[in-house]
Amino acid sequence: MRTYLKRYAYAFAITAPITYVIAAGIMRRFDAVIPLRSVFLGSVLISLLIALSITVFKQTWGNGALNIIVGYLIIFPVPILIRQMFGVFLFRTTLALYVFGLIYTVVYSFVVLYASLSNRKTKEALNALLKDKKEE
Repeated sequence: MRTYLKRYAYAFAITAPITYVIAAGIMRRFDAVIPLRSVFLGSVLISLLIALSITVFKQTWGNGALNIIVGYLIIFPVPILIRQMFGVFLFRTTLALYVFGLIYTVVYSFVVLYASLSNRKTKEALNALLKDKKEE
């Protein structure tokens, strides 16, 4: 729980200023009224989701690819929250964000799978060398 709160604090420290700058830019550019309460609550929720997804990403239990998929499912509602915070001023559609996220997820999953396979081959080679060394 302590590491989760630390990750949440870091995520909030990064997320809150970014959302306030975006809100100020939208209010200045479009002369629109965005309630700062919704921006604050949105940044809190986004930070909670980011911290939870990082916690799931870094878990050592279970399958690594499954942890990545679950982490992305946790972070999935963030574009919806951003759209609710800023309205249609920032995004006309959230589909583009999800397409880019899906592409990133697939590429990242392949990278993790490749790293897992190469680590497994290295482990097998090292175990074979140890076995040969013990036989001598």
